[in-house]
Amino acid sequence: MESTRRFPGSEEADETGATRDHGHEHYDYWRYAGRSWQWYEPMLSRMHPVPPVLDLGAGLGLFLECCRHHGTPAVGLELSEEGVQAAAAKRLSIVRGDLGLPFPFRDDSFGSAFAHHVLEHVPLEKERLILKEVRRVLRPGGFIYVVSPNVHQPDARNDPDHINLFAPRELAAEARRAGYRHVDLGTNFWRQFWEPPLHLGKFGNLISGALWKMAPIDRFAGSASVIAWK
Repeated sequence: MESTRRFPGSEEADETGATRDHGHEHYDYWRYAGRSWQWYEPMLSRMHPVPPVLDLGAGLGLFLECCRHHGTPAVGLELSEEGVQAAAAKRLSIVRGDLGLPFPFRDDSFGSAFAHHVLEHVPLEKERLILKEVRRVLRPGGFIYVVSPNVHQPDARNDPDHINLFAPRELAAEARRAGYRHVDLGTNFWRQFWEPPLHLGKFGNLISGALWKMAPIDRFAGSASVIAWK
């Protein structure tokens, strides 16, 4: 998700009791200036998506664009008007919708789902509803790949947009609470504390992943990430 700023009093309940989010209806996307769809290729490779893919909080549609370049059918769900317009201009498949409300998709519609920097921007109660709603629209055996900032990282804690942070095992517990039958923490990696002085590049990525597998310590993780299967 291309993160959005929240404003006091920006949510209200509709007639069903679900919370409608008005604070994320517009965003200027300044944080993503210069980012292209290629930025998402490592995550797509790590995810091994099963089509069709649901991209939660699709923002400008960069992950959708990445999927298209790799021949993977994908649909985005995004609330901001600017994000939906940008994705639609590229002829990407995107639906404007509030993640905190029932998704406009039938049960068992998707093979996999992607939530990149989404859950930390919503209250705990809404995050739990989102995970359950994703599970509803996933096919049997489908999965969600979630990436959020690690609560142990100072930069994550200091961002005022981050209102619901996790450590990796806390995120895994949230997925299990939502009813996912199997949860894998293997997509995590150690924060590359040796950068920028050493400039290890892709070799540094291999090292950070190997360190997590040898010592999966939440405090050292570069993010909070899980893959959870329905």
